[in-house]
Amino acid sequence: MFHEEDLSRSTTEINDERNWRRWADDVLVHTLSPNVYRTRTEAYQAFDWFSKTGDWEKLFPNWERYLMIYIGANAMWLIGKRLKTRYNLKENVRLSLYEECDKWAKAVKNTGMPFLGGMKPNLADLSVYGILSSIEGCDAFRDLLSNSNVGGWYFQMKNVVNSHKGMQIA
Repeated sequence: MFHEEDLSRSTTEINDERNWRRWADDVLVHTLSPNVYRTRTEAYQAFDWFSKTGDWEKLFPNWERYLMIYIGANAMWLIGKRLKTRYNLKENVRLSLYEECDKWAKAVKNTGMPFLGGMKPNLADLSVYGILSSIEGCDAFRDLLSNSNVGGWYFQMKNVVNSHKGMQIA
């Protein structure tokens, strides 16, 4: 993307995009696991979501799929507790997720445009969308929509991604 010949982008815009992509990888993504695996019930729900969206029932025998769901959910529930400490998340990890997503929503709002990239998403928009879409079927995502300002941007991104805007057909 940085080798494009789009001379209309300033160095500030390019650096902003790079910094938000780094934030997505270094901060936002680390708020997900402790939220999605916060309780055993939520951990099972997350693995059930992964099973459905990943078509595990078509790819694995039932015994193997159930083994992955139950062992995976329990393992991630335990790991999620350690990640909360490692990444210095708040005692109520939902608050950390809400605050980070509100930072993102504020940055997008400050552009005065629908996306951080302006009228079209940039790679930072796509990174954040990809991270958040991974938990769309979980309670953590529904809580996020109810308790942060990221929903409007998220659903605009979903429309763009689902309509394949930006895809060039040769």
